[in-house]
Formats: sequence, C-alpha cells, structure tokens
Amino acid sequence: MDSSPQDSDGSADPNLVLTLVYFLTIGAVLIGTAIYFVVMARITDPEVRLMELITTQREVQHLIDNLSSQFGNFFRLPLRWRAMKPYYTHHMLSWLFILALFTSTVITIVALVLDLAQVARVSTLTFVASFNALFMTRQHLYYIRRTYLTYDAEHYLVLDTTQYEYFKWSVFNVVQILILVIEFIQLLSFPVRDMVDSINLANSADGGDSNTAGFIIGIITMFANLSSKFFVIQFWFLVAVIALISLVMGSIHVYNKWRPHRPIALYWVKYLLPLANLFYLPMLVMLIGSASCLSKLGTDDYSGANSGLLRCNDPSVDKPLYLALTLAAYSVGYMILTAFVTSFDRIPIKGEIHYRSEGVAFLKNMSMLLSIDFLLVADSYRHIRSILSLIIILAMVCFNISSQPCFVVKINYWRTLGFCCILWVALIVTMLTNETSTLEKTNVGGIAGAMAAGIAILLILFVIIQMANRSTVAESTMDEMDALVDENSNAIPLAQRPEQTISNPPSSLSKTSFIVLDTTTAKRSS
Repeated sequence: MDSSPQDSDGSADPNLVLTLVYFLTIGAVLIGTAIYFVVMARITDPEVRLMELITTQREVQHLIDNLSSQFGNFFRLPLRWRAMKPYYTHHMLSWLFILALFTSTVITIVALVLDLAQVARVSTLTFVASFNALFMTRQHLYYIRRTYLTYDAEHYLVLDTTQYEYFKWSVFNVVQILILVIEFIQLLSFPVRDMVDSINLANSADGGDSNTAGFIIGIITMFANLSSKFFVIQFWFLVAVIALISLVMGSIHVYNKWRPHRPIALYWVKYLLPLANLFYLPMLVMLIGSASCLSKLGTDDYSGANSGLLRCNDPSVDKPLYLALTLAAYSVGYMILTAFVTSFDRIPIKGEIHYRSEGVAFLKNMSMLLSIDFLLVADSYRHIRSILSLIIILAMVCFNISSQPCFVVKINYWRTLGFCCILWVALIVTMLTNETSTLEKTNVGGIAGAMAAGIAILLILFVIIQMANRSTVAESTMDEMDALVDENSNAIPLAQRPEQTISNPPSSLSKTSFIVLDTTTAKRSS
C-alpha cells in the first residue's frame, strides 16, 4: 500500500484522514471531559461542592479497595489442595489456564525464533484466550467472595436490591447513553467487518463499496484500519499510554504505602471512569488487531486477505518485537482496564444511569471474547467463528435480561434491543459466510437491506411491547390505588367521614339511602 500523504490524483490519503480523525477524537474527548468538570466545579455552590468532594473521596476510596481486592484475588493462588477449599473448581481452572498461558508463551517464543508463522498464530490465539479465561475465572471468584473480601455486606445488599424505572435527563446521563450507543456500534462492527471480508468486495469489479464501508466503520468505531506507516504511530502511542498508566498506578501505590499518613488525594480518579468505559474496546481491540495482523504474516490468510485490513506489513516492523510488545501491552491493559471499570460500586442516586459491577464485568469480558473470536480465529474456520459469535452474543442477551445489570429498568430494556440487533446481524453473517454460492450472488445493498429490515422489525416489536407493558402497568397501578382507597374508606367509621365523602355516593346506593344519610349529616352538623 502506498503510504504517501496523497494519492496519485492529488486527493488526501484515506489512511491519513482516518489517523487524524482517530487522534482528534481522542483529544476532543479528553478536552471536553476536562471542560465539563471544570465548568461544573465553577457553577456549583461552594458548600454543595464541598459535600460532593467528601462523597467523591469516599466513593473513590471504595473503588481503590475493590481494585486492590481484585488484584489480590488474581495473584494469590493457593498451591495446596486444602487451601483451595471450598473453591476447588475456580482454583483448578486457574492453574489450568496458567499452564496453557505458560505453554503458549514458550511456543510463541520458539515459533518466532524459528520463523514458524502458522505455529505462532495458533500460540498467539491460545495466549490471548488463556489470559482472558484466567482473568474471568479469578474475577468470578472475586464476586463470589466479595462480601468476605471487602467486609461491607450491607453495601452490596443495597446494590443488589436497588432498581429504578426511569432516569432523569442530565449531562451525566446523556454521556452514559452516548457511551452505550458507541459500544453498540463497536460491537456491531465485528460481524459487519466479517461480512465485508467474506464477500471480498475489494477484489470484485466494483470494490469501492468495500473500501467505503471499511473507512466508515473505522471512523465510527475508532478501530482504525490504517496502513503500515500509521499503524506504527498508533501502536507506539497505545503502548506508551498503557505503560504510563501502569507507571502512575505503581508509583501512587508505592508512595501511599511509604507515607500512609500523607497519601496522594485520588478524588480525580472518578473522572477517569467515563473515559475508561469509552476507550475500553478501541484500545484493547487495536491490540488484538495488531496481534492478529502480526500473527498472519507469512501465513495463507495474509496472502489472500484484503490488504486494507492488514496494516503491519512494513520493513520497519520487526515481527518478534512488535508481537511480544502487543501481547504484553494487551495483558497489562486488559487486566488494569477491566478491573478499573468494574471496581466502581457506589450506591446510585435515583434517576442516575449506573451499573452493577458484576454486570459490567460480564459484558466487558464477553465483548473481548467476541473481538478475539472475529480477529484471531483463522479464516479457514470461518463457520466455527460465526457459531461462536452467535453463542457469545446470545449469552449477552440472556444475561442482560436475567441479571438487569443497570439500575434503570428502561436502559436494560433498550440495551437488550441493541444486543438483539447485533445477534440478528451475526445470524445473517453466519448464514451467508457458510454458503459460497450465495455469497457470489450477494452485494452490499442486498445485505444492508436485510440487516436494516431485521433491525427495523426488532425496533417496532420492542416499541409495541413497551407500549403494551406501559398500559398494563398503568392499569395495574390504578387498580391498586382504587383498592387502597376502598380499603381506607371502609376502615373509617361513618360518623367520622367528611361531608365530601357522602356527597358523592357510589352508584350502588339507592336514592332513598342517600337522602337519609344526607339528612343525618345535616342534623349532626347543626
């Protein structure tokens, strides 16, 4: 691919444009977040601001305690059988994944030294999948033992029983909704990319649709499909960010241990949570995409794949060095980011969009498994990849329905719609990618029409169900209120009832009865 800033016709290089959009988006988000918090601090009353700082400090301390508990639970694995009691399954699975992790690491090093491309690719997939499985197993054990680790059973009892029907329109909630929309588009891009790659539109007579589709997907999801020149820039930028985060966390931890009486104030950590949720998938998926690209070098998938999606084929890219750094950066980044976004477990304010940490952990981990499935599984196993994606997305739908990870019922409902739309697109991809004859007769318009039609039907169905449920709830509420009024009316003696209660008698009373009651009331009032 030509890495010059301009094409032969004088137009700007799409890769350069996409790179600029990528970094400008990151800068705009960071600056916008800083401006928002500064403005809110200036317009808030000083006394209210002081109370908010006290509350924030308490919440951040709780976050740090949870983060420390998660890291402690991850690294402390018992060796003796008796010490594993009563969590034998979790500890044995953990050691099994550690064995797979160690084995895949050794095989990857040997394969890179001996230039065994296919072996390196399989061992890379094994390494990433084993590390994810290990962290998920330890995190699941953490949630089982959380009450004993944090000594705050009452706090988590309140979290487990809190639920709100609606949310208020505020800047914070709007940001949360935008994060959900971006997450939906990011997850939707996986099956769409697989479809674009499957039908191989770039090699057809009219390949512009494929290039345009990949360009648009790269912009809206921040999964930049860059050429090798800009891949190097983005790669080192991301590795530097993860290294800086690790260095800052380690330095703060060491300093606070060294001087516990004068610790560093960490109230500002709360402000990083929206950024961590927003950049969670783009950062980690970029690293998985880098591992996928590097592990494909020298294999059949690389020679037959779309060059626009393979960004690491450059003489300056040292495959062993870049692959080793990719796996190391992904391991550290995945562990830190996942533990960080799942450690904020404060009791929500009514009307605020907030999530239970175990729900965030499950959905984030499933999202990463989905990215591993689409990016690291070989194209020769495309049918297995499609089936695995259906299983993962279906698990996300079922979990969102059964566990209700958000404290706001409406958010859970519409998030389920989003997962169902992704499931529908993945189902289309599964059906078409396993039928070569069908792929030869399809085009972008037909596939996009089928996807849009299914999503529209799902949207209409969910709206109808929502309207029906709302009317049912309203009728049930009115019935309960009427029953309560009747019960209270029957409990009040007739002599103590106010006059307006008698002046509107039920229709079941006869006219004679009403006259007698009204006469009695008049005498009593005189």
